[in-house]
Amino acid sequence: MLERMKTTSLGRHPNYPTVLINGINANLSQPIRFLPGRRYRLRVVSMSFTYWFKVRLPGHAMQVIEADGIYSQTSAVDGLDMCPGQRYSVIITARESLEFNYALNVTFHSNFLARKPGLNPRYHHVPIVYRKDAPVKTFPLIEDHEVKWADEYAMEPQDKQMLLEPVDQHIVLNVKAPNRNTSISAHAYGDYAYAPVPVPPLYTALTTGDMALSPSVYAPQLNAIILKHNHIVELELRNSFAPIMHTYHSHGHAFQVVETGPVNSNSSIPVKRFTGRQPMRRDTITLAAGQYVRVRIKADNPGVWYQHCHQEQHNLSGMAFTFIEAPDVMQQTLRVPQEMLEFCRILGHPTQGNSAGHFGSDMTGIDLPLAINGTANSITGT
Repeated sequence: MLERMKTTSLGRHPNYPTVLINGINANLSQPIRFLPGRRYRLRVVSMSFTYWFKVRLPGHAMQVIEADGIYSQTSAVDGLDMCPGQRYSVIITARESLEFNYALNVTFHSNFLARKPGLNPRYHHVPIVYRKDAPVKTFPLIEDHEVKWADEYAMEPQDKQMLLEPVDQHIVLNVKAPNRNTSISAHAYGDYAYAPVPVPPLYTALTTGDMALSPSVYAPQLNAIILKHNHIVELELRNSFAPIMHTYHSHGHAFQVVETGPVNSNSSIPVKRFTGRQPMRRDTITLAAGQYVRVRIKADNPGVWYQHCHQEQHNLSGMAFTFIEAPDVMQQTLRVPQEMLEFCRILGHPTQGNSAGHFGSDMTGIDLPLAINGTANSITGT
């Protein structure tokens, strides 16, 4: 895995040749037909590898109704600023007049890569057609700070789930990056670059009895964090490695978005906490340079859940960790299909024991993990 991320210039990111919108080159985007007065649900999915997208339809109001599969109370916005992996649904009411056509503006951008005309940012337009021969309505340019972007800290879930409390377990993970004298481009949420091991952590959790509740049976490169059943967990991710922005994507949970603010207390960046009666939930969020985010979950979904940066080159280089959630409950309720066990047998992969296929904490035979230097992480509560 790590070999694929070797680079002659650490921190260099590739430039991509094009943007696709619905599988088509964005410069050749197919028109979307609007009928006057009709209401349309626009589902926007950022399948980006690295870059962020900004999406606006000038001349039309957007009503956000969903983020990452979680329905929200309706909120009016001017546009969407989306990190890799995020999804939104918005309701757009078409204008009553056929006088003009419009353009859905899609800006492809990254704050941590050099600005280059034609590359970063890039501007694309999807035709919104009211009448085939109508001219396209033009609007004056406005600055980003004048746009009301969708904001998860100001949104509320439709199901009105209250803030999860009290917190049983508080986890602080510091984003880490490699020393500059290495040729491997790796970032990490844990102390080590994530890497696969001979025995998948799900099999370890199911076959090691009471030891499954101990981190010692999971190899260090899994960055395993044990969660107890139904505990309230607050996760704080801290990104002091400027100027790199990251994302956090959770499998197994939609987390409550609680707070963001500066890592450095002397920073002028304001602290932002959810402003509604209930915090919005989603499964993907931006972790801006020099800032932290705090999210909460209830550990009510027993399983082994991969947590990672949704920028794919960071994910592939090891920026991930694992929730081992309620392994004692897993052992009572989950069963691996026999077909899967047979598949592993054919491939010669062990299906029981610790990460190395042994019992106890003996990790003989496992490759040494790539340690990433940086501020130590912390876990408090049990």
